[in-house]
This record gives sequence, structure tokens and C-alpha cells, in this order.
Amino acid sequence: KMKIRTWWQKPKKLKDRDIHRRVSFLELFYDLVYVVLIAEFAHSLSSHVEPVKVVEFSFMFVLVWIAWVNGTMYYELHGNIDLRTRLFTFAQMFTVVGMSVFAHNAMGEGAAGFALCFAVYQLLLTWLWWRTGIHDPDHRPLSNPYSLLFLLSAGLFAGSAFTPEAWILPMWILALFLSLITPLVLLVLGRRNPKVQEQLNLSSVLNESAIERFGLLMIIVLGEIIASVVRGISGHHHVTTSVGIAAALGMMIAVGIWWIYFDFISQQRPEPSRNASYIWLYLHLPITLGIVSTGAAIVNALAHADSELNLPGRLLLSESIGLTLISIFLLMQILHIPESYKKIYFWGKIITIFSGLVIGAIGFIHLKTILFLYAIVGVLLVPVIFGAIVWIKLSMKENFNNN
Repeated sequence: KMKIRTWWQKPKKLKDRDIHRRVSFLELFYDLVYVVLIAEFAHSLSSHVEPVKVVEFSFMFVLVWIAWVNGTMYYELHGNIDLRTRLFTFAQMFTVVGMSVFAHNAMGEGAAGFALCFAVYQLLLTWLWWRTGIHDPDHRPLSNPYSLLFLLSAGLFAGSAFTPEAWILPMWILALFLSLITPLVLLVLGRRNPKVQEQLNLSSVLNESAIERFGLLMIIVLGEIIASVVRGISGHHHVTTSVGIAAALGMMIAVGIWWIYFDFISQQRPEPSRNASYIWLYLHLPITLGIVSTGAAIVNALAHADSELNLPGRLLLSESIGLTLISIFLLMQILHIPESYKKIYFWGKIITIFSGLVIGAIGFIHLKTILFLYAIVGVLLVPVIFGAIVWIKLSMKENFNNN
């Protein structure tokens, strides 16, 4: 019996959370399947750069991002190193692969298949979150309403697979709405229930492992830009000089965004408050959305490397990068910055949001594709250089402290 309990453990209680743990190889493997799903969404958008498709892509990306956050935070707060955790993680991965199969036409002929896979995914997570309350009475006032809302969302997705086509999108929108308001409902409950308040405070602490996990997600979506550069080059039978230059500039965009995020954001924690933790977490949604749509836009830009991008193509690229930079600026607003670095971060914020606004405006200017990409990279280099200064100063301080 002791051996069975060792390999099939109860969900970890919040108060027993390991604050010094590192991201496990199981979590890395779990995130890997999202690479495929994200790539399918990006490929679909790059093939149809038009406003309606951008809205559809954004909607589907938010759905998947919320799902990833729930799976990630469950492991972060309640996961164990046991057989039970592995099996449920693998089961979730199977459903994500299923979503990937139908992702390319998820709002068309693949809607029923995608909806059923997504519903099974949410049912698995609903079961896991509900079990946390079964084994931890203190967590029950938090887990029960959380599980109920996600059960309703899963039911809407499952039901949409058997309804007329006209009902599918409204049901999905309602399901997404229920997922999005869940944190708000819990915060309202927390005001009246001291136990919920305590559990929310425990769950909102962002340990190093959680910050590292979101950093790894950033690397995954940045990898989509690199994959997009490769796809864009592969789409040409003859690689011209213009295509080569455009591809290099696309790579520079990926490197630039990596540089800005990991110099300004990853080395600092958010302010030690529950609201700051939630804002930090949810601001990663527009950042990752912007990065993935940037990748899709680069594929389209490479297809027109020898000519001029149309307005939707230019706007998709410029507004995606602008969204990413403005979201990073907002994220910088809630970081816990040492007093000695507040001045340099202040100018970093100004430069970052200014660059985001300028890049967003460049999309309205009629330029040949190469000149358009040169202009974006030129503006992007400004926060990159400033981020390098921050990195050097922090590295010098760390080396000084170690010595």
C-alpha cells in the first residue's frame, strides 16, 4: 500500500508547494506539443492574411493559451513527481495533438473535431482541479467554483460538436468568456471568504519555476518566427538576394524581441502583490499572441520579398510587433525594480513603448518589402541596445556580488 501511495500521490497542497523547485523534463515535454499546435495556427494565418482571419486566429490562440496556463499552473501548484502526474500530463498531450490535427480549419470543417478534443482537455483539467479540493478541505472553496466554471466551458465545447453550424461560434465565445471570468469570480469570492483569500494569496506567488516556465514559452513562440523564416524561404524556387535579405531581417526581429524580453523582464520579479502577479501572468497573452502573429506575417513578407506588401500584410507585421513591445512596456510597469535601477528602467520603458508605437505606425506607410523590414529592424534596435545596457549593468552587479 505504501508503494502504491508513493507512485500515485494525492495532489500537492498549496501550503506544501516547493518554492525552490526547477522546471521538470516532463513540463518541457508537455510544452513541446504546443509547438505543433501553435505552428498550425500560424501557418493558417500566413496563408490568409486578412482581417477576418486575424480575428479568428486571435480567438483560437486565446483559447489555447488559457488551456496552457491552466495545465501549467496546475503542475506548478499541485503537481508531484509520481506516476499519476505523468499519466494525466500525457493524456493532456494526446488531446493537444488532437487539436493540432483540426487546428488548420478549426472554425470550418474541423470545428467538431477540435471542439471534442478541447472539451476532453478541459474535462481532464477540471477533474484534476476538483480533486485538489477533495484532498485539501482548505482549498475546496477555491477549487469547487473554479472546477464548475471549467466544467460548463467543457460542456459548451462538447455540445457544439453536435449543434448546427450557426451555434458553434456563440457557444465557443461563451465558453471562452467563462474561462476568462474565472479569476474575477474567485477574486470576488475571496473578498467574502477568508479561506479563499488565503488560498488565492498562496497560489498567486510566482516562484522561480513559474517565471522560468513562462520564459520557456517565450522561447517556444519565438522559435515559431524562426520556423516561419525557414518556411518563407522554402516557398521560393529560386532564392534571390531580396529573399535572403528579408530572411535575415526576419531573424533579426526574432533576436530583437528575445533580447528585449530577456534583458528587461526575465531578470526581475513582479511586485510582491497578488494583483501584480495576475497582471504579470496575463500580460504574457498579448506578448505571445503578438510574437506568433509576427511569425505568420514574416512568411507573408518573404513571399513578397521582391515586391511590395499590401496593407493587411504590412499591418499584420507592424501591429504584431507593436503589440508585443507595448505589452512588454506594460509588464515593465509592475516589475519590482531595485532603487538603483529605476532610472534606467524608466528610460527603458519610454524607449520600448515609443518603439512599439513607431513600428505600429510604419505599417501605414507604402514601402517596398525590404525597406519596410529595414525600417522595423532599425526602430527595434533602439530598445535592443538599451536592453543590452541593462543586461551589462545587472551582470556586472551579479559578478561583483559573487566575488
